[in-house]
Amino acid sequence: MWLRLRDDDDGADTITNYRDPSKELNLGLWMLFAGAAVLLGLRVWVKITRRHGLWYDDYILITSWFVLLANDALISHEYATGYVTQNGTKWDDRMHILINITSCGTLIGQALTKTAFGVTLLKLSNKWQQYVLWFCIASMNAYMVAKVFLQWGKLCDDDSYDVYYRLDFCVGKKWRDDFKEGGNVYNIIMDFVFALFPWIITWKLDMRKNEKIGLCVTMSLGMVVAVVSAIRTGWKDSGNKRDPDYYWRNAMSNIWYSSEVAGTIMVQCIPVLRPFLRDVTTSLTSKRIPSKSYKSYEPSPLSRTWESSRIRFSKAPTLSLDQSIDQSSVGGFNFDFKEARVTNTAGIELRPMSPGERDVEKLMDMSDRGRGEPLKSIVEESDEEWPRPGKY
Repeated sequence: MWLRLRDDDDGADTITNYRDPSKELNLGLWMLFAGAAVLLGLRVWVKITRRHGLWYDDYILITSWFVLLANDALISHEYATGYVTQNGTKWDDRMHILINITSCGTLIGQALTKTAFGVTLLKLSNKWQQYVLWFCIASMNAYMVAKVFLQWGKLCDDDSYDVYYRLDFCVGKKWRDDFKEGGNVYNIIMDFVFALFPWIITWKLDMRKNEKIGLCVTMSLGMVVAVVSAIRTGWKDSGNKRDPDYYWRNAMSNIWYSSEVAGTIMVQCIPVLRPFLRDVTTSLTSKRIPSKSYKSYEPSPLSRTWESSRIRFSKAPTLSLDQSIDQSSVGGFNFDFKEARVTNTAGIELRPMSPGERDVEKLMDMSDRGRGEPLKSIVEESDEEWPRPGKY
């Protein structure tokens, strides 16, 4: 990360009403940090409780999370202690040092989070793929180290950089800016490369196609981070002119850079949480299993016959077995309940089932097994009249 520092001849002294973006900055930084903290905590919890244990990629992600925490805290401290100046006031050495530290923290966080994903892919790849991954990891971290040193270097022919806290070497301003911009582009390329690797690794595995696609998509969410980084890089290229929104744009830049680190942490935690989310979904679904009961129309008092007209599902039946049952009148009943009718009106009602009712039962069984949900209503019209069953 790099922010444009104040020059003596950029018109800063003529502006006295800079917009203070401290509230927006803190909201953006700490919401991103909270999301990364929650998902990383769930990742660690899932791995420990399922006895998988933590591996190198987990430790790298935890380290990058602490870097993000320290970096966000320092950035908030900057804006709370004089980052936004008024009336032409210039930054002191303390502020310049803090800006350099947070810039380096962002660079380290970017490299660590991408390295963690590369280490994860090493477990899944073959030999030649591991060579490619090791090259990406090594080159990306080498670029990061070079940018960190460059952050503390001096600019040739610029006396404002000739201060005690900078290293004793100098580079040209244009060369430095181009080198840093090249590092941002290289990070974007690495995001796309790492996002494509899961497709290469898993596509030849013996899995169902939809499972492959789901696994690859969850492991390739780093593509979202790459898009965010590309948008941020293009936005920074447009420059940051000295106007009342100068510090506001710097604050948005800090949020963009923090989102790359926090987002890379979050997208790496989501694939690990798939079993956990599946268990939660199964648990919630099992509590809502619907039950079936039958509601039949009562016979007319005049005809004293049952009319088969409509069968509906409502609340679960209440079975009462505390009344005595006359075994002599249990005609056609067997204990698999295919020849008896159970209602929720007056305990248990036993009688031979008609062929039409047995067809309804078959339809209900097919509905439950085939679609996984109860049949809403089945209407059967019949002219057959049955004797009123006895109730026991």
